Amino acid sequence: MKEEGFIVSVGPHLQSRESLRSLMLGFIIALIPAVIAGVYYFRIKAIEVILVSVISAVAVEAALQKIMHKEVTITKDYHAILIGLLFGLILPANIPWWAVVVGVFVGLLVGKHVYGGLGSNPFNPVLVGWASLRLGFMSHMDISGSILGVVKLEGIGALAEDYSYFSEGYGIESWSSLGGKIKLLIHTLLGWKPLPGEELVGCVGQICALAIIIGAVYLFWKKYISWHIPVGFLGAVLIFSILFYKGEKEFLYPYILVQLLSGGTLLAAFFIATDPITTPVTGAGMLIFGVMAGMIAMIGRLWGSWIEPVWFAILAMNGFTPLIDRLVKPRPLGRVKSSA
Repeated sequence: MKEEGFIVSVGPHLQSRESLRSLMLGFIIALIPAVIAGVYYFRIKAIEVILVSVISAVAVEAALQKIMHKEVTITKDYHAILIGLLFGLILPANIPWWAVVVGVFVGLLVGKHVYGGLGSNPFNPVLVGWASLRLGFMSHMDISGSILGVVKLEGIGALAEDYSYFSEGYGIESWSSLGGKIKLLIHTLLGWKPLPGEELVGCVGQICALAIIIGAVYLFWKKYISWHIPVGFLGAVLIFSILFYKGEKEFLYPYILVQLLSGGTLLAAFFIATDPITTPVTGAGMLIFGVMAGMIAMIGRLWGSWIEPVWFAILAMNGFTPLIDRLVKPRPLGRVKSSA
């Protein structure tokens, strides 16, 4: 009689009542508010980018699995759908459709299947695809006209004074009072609609911070993510924003709001950096990962040339995940220190 051996798959090996399919579906559900907000702000452009991204991700995933003689798992794990959705949300709304397809193809091939598929990839496929477009088609990834871009290129004072984002155009005459601060916070959470005659510039899923926060609350409620990476990441962004701010004191508050609630900060903290495959497995390791990713992102924002380096920061930290897991290990169950 032939004995059956153990089947060992790639790590991490975690026990949970949730299946891979339910986990991916949970993330997709959590992204629905961001999708709705993106469609509200960018209309047909957002719909086009998201649909092209998701459809091409499903098609490329199925084709690559067929070519590699693997089982097609589109409806079994929903991973391709999640990748397509996330990828569409971090792209500018005016990007051409063919660039979306190129990014999805590179992300799935180079970021996932060359390593053996889901669970074996050291880098997030979404970020690999983004990096390919950022390096190869820079003009189509330009977001210099976004709020974060204006702050980067012209300073927070220009955003508040010249662009009327924080002024009477939105009913905010001053943010020195508590009421003014609350009103400014609400506007930043909801997202800035351009004034008449102005065009909204930005990425599809990054305009409305409140929509991302609603999705994050769902992820925490379902226990799909832990607090370690988001807190570490956002904490690093907050501390850097305060310590290295060089503008006028009166603009510090809106500057912090821009750094925390605009660009890819929240989407990165709750949805990209928390990918369970490409991040550390221990709580301490996750915290280190989040802090380092936030630090790299802010170093890039403050002294680098890119408008939004947050995706590069997480991609770089993906490469350090094995080292973090090796250095930060949980204590084996039952082991006690030997007395010398």
